[in-house]
Amino acid sequence: MVEKRIMGTTEAAYLLGISGQRLRVLLSQGRVKNARKENGFWQIPAYGSQGNEMPIIYPGRRGPKGNWCKEKRVNPAMIHVNQHIIKENAKNPLKEIRPVISVKQTNRNDYGFQLEIKGPCRIVYSPHNPAKCGAHLWIDTFSRVQFVDINFNPISACQAYKYI
Repeated sequence: MVEKRIMGTTEAAYLLGISGQRLRVLLSQGRVKNARKENGFWQIPAYGSQGNEMPIIYPGRRGPKGNWCKEKRVNPAMIHVNQHIIKENAKNPLKEIRPVISVKQTNRNDYGFQLEIKGPCRIVYSPHNPAKCGAHLWIDTFSRVQFVDINFNPISACQAYKYI
């Protein structure tokens, strides 16, 4: 008998490319294959061959199709800083500051002011072969990326993220 890998909600949500809250809703609806709750924590099995293990979500009967990842990501999340927005921000007052950090994952592009990378990452500088968005310097990671501050707050912008 093949032993299945068990994971918690945080890891499963990351693999599926959805928020932890959305995954908990799917769990409460019984739409995650063979998931069970033990001692107040969800135990979610992963299915697939070695290195391509993913939780399985049953699609709903009504409404739009789900937007979770059906298979493990092959491209890393890309994090880069938009220089043109930095230049615009220098001309604007503090109340009109726009976020400059961009995180591109699968079909999403999120913006924020501070973020944490929860694992290994790689810094890439490619002056002669820029990314699709035009960036020459970026960070690639398969680890979880979490924004610390998505709304600009002048007080928190001056502090280290561990104090926010």
